[in-house]
Amino acid sequence: MNLSVVFCCSCATINHPAVEVTSSDMRLIRGATFRMGTDLSEVARVVENTGLSSDASLQPEIPSHMVTVEDFYLDVYDVTNDDFFEFVTANSSWRRDRADSTLHNGRYLEHWTVNRPSTTIGDHPVTFVSWYAAVAYCAWRGKRLPTEDEYEWAAQDGNSRFEYPWGDAFPSDERVNWGGNGIDNTVPVGSYPPNTRGLYDMSGNVWHFTADPWVGAYSVMLSVSAPLDEINDPRIRRVVRGGSYGANAANLRVRYRDSHRPFDAREMVGFRCALSANSG
Repeated sequence: MNLSVVFCCSCATINHPAVEVTSSDMRLIRGATFRMGTDLSEVARVVENTGLSSDASLQPEIPSHMVTVEDFYLDVYDVTNDDFFEFVTANSSWRRDRADSTLHNGRYLEHWTVNRPSTTIGDHPVTFVSWYAAVAYCAWRGKRLPTEDEYEWAAQDGNSRFEYPWGDAFPSDERVNWGGNGIDNTVPVGSYPPNTRGLYDMSGNVWHFTADPWVGAYSVMLSVSAPLDEINDPRIRRVVRGGSYGANAANLRVRYRDSHRPFDAREMVGFRCALSANSG
């Protein structure tokens, strides 16, 4: 099941640098067929273990189902403010003072000083970016946003169904930047240990945009075919994964799903890029 669509803003004006995939900036994630999502029989345990008052927020990830992903690369780190500054420098149409107002909510890069980030947040994940800006950045790098299937598969170790990228242990301040540690802001990327695939911050710090449109819970997606024009509508909400610095324990889980409006640039949503292994 893959409902991702291709969308590119102002592709004709994007100046593409040469891209060479190396082990230092991306990890090769071997494809597989795996069980995605959560079964109804598992929900009560998740509610109890994460301290939720109800299972309402877990309904979108029910039921589990088998999906197949092909080999792909995924960025080791989230895209930082310094990374994004390189992009807007090379592509002036995406500067804060020039970005198309129909592609954001008026808060695009509002934490920057005019058209550049302060030195104190250069190595933090970029936020206050819209989904459209994330798509354009990845295209500039010769990459793309990951699908939510790819994101879930990469977040786990490939050999188990651990709840979190680090295992089944409850979130702690040593493992993740989350709502329980009182920081209430982003921290530099890579501040916490990576998962077994060598990927940092797959949970916590910021939510991550994915390529996929949000067309409802798995129970709906697996039983009803969404109209093609709805799936291809670039204005449709997008799936986000991973939780943020304000997330609770349930949000940080590998299988937790949420959505975000594509034009809504906010302080808790960022992204990283993927690349199909057969792209070259």
